[in-house]
Amino acid sequence: MIIDTHTHVYPEKIARAVEEAALQGVAEETKLYGSITINGLLSSMEHNGVDISAIFCLAEKASQVTAANDFVIQSADQKRLFGLGTMLPDFEDYEAEINRLRSNGIKGIKWSSLFQAFELDDERMFPLYEALGDDMVAYFHMGRGPGKKHATHANSTPDKLARVIETFPKMKVVAAHFGGLFMLEEARKQLVGKDIYLDIVWSPSISKLEPNLVAGIIRQHGSDKILFGTDYPFCDVKAEIEAVSRLPLSAEDKERIFWKNAEELFSLETAW
Repeated sequence: MIIDTHTHVYPEKIARAVEEAALQGVAEETKLYGSITINGLLSSMEHNGVDISAIFCLAEKASQVTAANDFVIQSADQKRLFGLGTMLPDFEDYEAEINRLRSNGIKGIKWSSLFQAFELDDERMFPLYEALGDDMVAYFHMGRGPGKKHATHANSTPDKLARVIETFPKMKVVAAHFGGLFMLEEARKQLVGKDIYLDIVWSPSISKLEPNLVAGIIRQHGSDKILFGTDYPFCDVKAEIEAVSRLPLSAEDKERIFWKNAEELFSLETAW
């Protein structure tokens, strides 16, 4: 069983434009390993042996939030796909929208300040965190991004998330990219070992990190709080699965990482 908790999809009519925009100004080694659509994701899952995926569709403007969430609600079949919604601090009726997501089986909110204009510890975000309650998951892009465009990005740094979880200790949190893409030392100081989940997505691939370093971070944090993810379509799914399979960890640890932790966190019915 493999559950991928980190994939990106968009409606067919805008997918090509999103793909082109996503590749502008990023590192040369960044490329697409499939179409950023539901059909592309399902095809990749079938080809690479992924059983279940979480889907994200980010809105960059408040005016896009409702449509993006409509797409996730319609696409998350609660069998092979489950969804996380999108939200911004200037979306006016955020409580009603979050409740709409909740009532439609959406598991939480995915935020990425690489593309959305906010900082993690911005007080405008606090009412949104409150609205998630203790049942919905806050899933954050953490750290910088690939290429010069995001090399100095500072909206989603480990110290900012550390302040957020201190203020909202009951919030269910996933910090993507080991808590800080290209900021591992800061993440280890500020987040590793805290009562949050980390996903293991790395750019351009987790195989670029030294396996003993990765295993050490996982042991330090606890393998029961680590999630497998690929950042589809920006990573080679098969290569990511193989890289995690080769880590110097126990079979039990890998089972937790590949699916058990996600099943528990997102309350999934893996007997689908």
